[in-house]
Amino acid sequence: MSSLTKPSKFKNISARISKKENRLRNIDSNRLLQTSGSLLSSSCSFVAFTNGIRNGTVGVVGIDSINQSTEFSVLCCHSDFVTDLQFCPYDQSTLATGSYDCSVKIWKIPSNDGSITLPDSPSVHLNCFSGRVERVLWHPLASGLVTCASQKEISIVDIETQQSAIQLTDFVDVVQSISWKADGSLLVSSSKDMKLRVHDPRAPSDVQEAAGHASSKDSRVLWCGETDYFLSSGFDRSLQRDIMLWDARNLSKSVKKESFGTSSGVLVPYYDCDTGICFLAAKGDASISCFEISAASPFLIQNSTQPLEEQLKGCCLAPKRVMDVTQCEVNRLFVLTQGSVTPISYCVPRKATNEFHADLYPDTYAGDAALTGQEWLEGGSKPVPKCSINRQEKRPVEKQTSRSEPTAAAQTTATTKDVARSNSQNGATTEEPKNGTAPNGMASPVERPVATYRLAVQHSKFRHLLYTAYSRDRMITNVHNLGKTLPGQCDIFHVNRKWCAFALTGGAGLICIIESNRGFRLPDGVLPSVQNSCAVADFVWNPFDDNELAVGCDDGVVRIWRVPEGGVKAGCELEPAMLLKNHKDRIVMVRYHPTAASLLVSIAANWEIKLWDLDREEEKMAIQSHTEEILTFNWSLNGKYFATYSKDKLIRTFDPRQSEAPLKVRRWGRGGGEGEGHDLN
Repeated sequence: MSSLTKPSKFKNISARISKKENRLRNIDSNRLLQTSGSLLSSSCSFVAFTNGIRNGTVGVVGIDSINQSTEFSVLCCHSDFVTDLQFCPYDQSTLATGSYDCSVKIWKIPSNDGSITLPDSPSVHLNCFSGRVERVLWHPLASGLVTCASQKEISIVDIETQQSAIQLTDFVDVVQSISWKADGSLLVSSSKDMKLRVHDPRAPSDVQEAAGHASSKDSRVLWCGETDYFLSSGFDRSLQRDIMLWDARNLSKSVKKESFGTSSGVLVPYYDCDTGICFLAAKGDASISCFEISAASPFLIQNSTQPLEEQLKGCCLAPKRVMDVTQCEVNRLFVLTQGSVTPISYCVPRKATNEFHADLYPDTYAGDAALTGQEWLEGGSKPVPKCSINRQEKRPVEKQTSRSEPTAAAQTTATTKDVARSNSQNGATTEEPKNGTAPNGMASPVERPVATYRLAVQHSKFRHLLYTAYSRDRMITNVHNLGKTLPGQCDIFHVNRKWCAFALTGGAGLICIIESNRGFRLPDGVLPSVQNSCAVADFVWNPFDDNELAVGCDDGVVRIWRVPEGGVKAGCELEPAMLLKNHKDRIVMVRYHPTAASLLVSIAANWEIKLWDLDREEEKMAIQSHTEEILTFNWSLNGKYFATYSKDKLIRTFDPRQSEAPLKVRRWGRGGGEGEGHDLN
């Protein structure tokens, strides 16, 4: 661990919360159940989170495409609530999920040109557990091993055989939390019997125990990287939240204990083993605390507390290899709140930006498996493979590790020769390591030269667009009795090249019609208007005839008005040119066809859609395919199709010249619970 005998370089670390447009929106996390697992996980490519809209599903989004306009993909994982999920540390597209349905599933999430293609079925389905699965952890270094906590046991499962290779059953109560040491040699656990246990899984009988927190309410444990220290979080007898730092070599007493007041949510630690920075967050809290941990007194030093706009539901750390080193970003958190996933960057202020600061970025985990699962089970061990995250240096390539692949040393030799051959053609020289090893004797990760590109961005011709407000002599300045009680589907003000129309207050259905190409002061008395004799619900100008106005009213009649030459005169009783009377309920929307001049659509409150031929003044079609209130309607640009969205959260697409039945029905994912854009026919 880093020493704090001198001022820490991270003491002024500051959080930068993403703006609202850079957050993933339209997430419903209110229905998420209480669990000991993580509701959020991140790899170098994706961010996944437990989806509250539909039980047993997980939302997946690209890590570089998080913004308010992004539509996340929905992965249907389990038949019950997803309790925990974690991306594989050495395969960025592999996700493990655990559930209340007593199973663990492994998913491969390929990404093609930035688009996410979700699989229909898992690549591996593990169903060897006696109870619901609370925690799922990949082994930090050995490929093909997944650690699962289920009820009163911990299982280390070999994915290839789909059987438990090791089972730890030294528990008298439910296991609440588990964590691996970074080198994969030891495992720490906490359980409801208020005991902390340090296991050597390859010697199951070798278990060290310590009296943990004084309450059995809930607890968490987290190993501090490759050191001998780990953190535990829980409650004391008075339900004060505690954090304890332990030395695994001596569990007789904790090294340090801090109290954080009373609250219902247990503090969950998130540790960066490169810098010694630890973040504490709890479900229901509206802040995140940042600490530094060292092996010397005072052990725990608080750097900052970052308030949040909403209460958090879950949190996760992004891999170090995705940090923006030019902005001195040393950590990035993804925070799950009630309605969004928010990235929070923790940066160290430096005068010189846009360059790499080596003192802030020690070599980090390279994202490679050091050995196979079988090698680890047979007693093998290797150091953690590390690399630099300097963008200007050669860096390891993310790769999938399996038992059938060649060793890292063999791959490095082949790749280095290819790089040397490529550089020699460009007049550059590359020094080749001998026998495929790095200078420290450890097998090097696969390396590839990083090309530098200069992007040619074509600037828009409208980038310097300015606006100029008209003078007051072009404005209508004294509209006092504007109608403001129209339904939400109606715009209260419509304008075309000659006229502007707006609804007035009162139950007579008055619509004022005045010239739009000049400004003037309205008279204080009677305004030039047409009277519909009942409340107006919607009105719209004909796009092909500037003098024609269609008005839908509460009496179920669509009135077509013709503006005479010279305009509507105040006090003049004008009669509608046409009455369309076949509706049996009040009108809620009227819309003209975008390409046919004489075609009008009207929608009633009884969910009925009618198409009218205005030339013949007759009804051409009646559509009654909806089961709830229609909220919006729109034509396609070519006028061939139209679509509706109704209160049952269904989007229906129609081809009215083919059939009265909808061509396609899709459920909108954010509120319907069927996933994003789910076809129902």
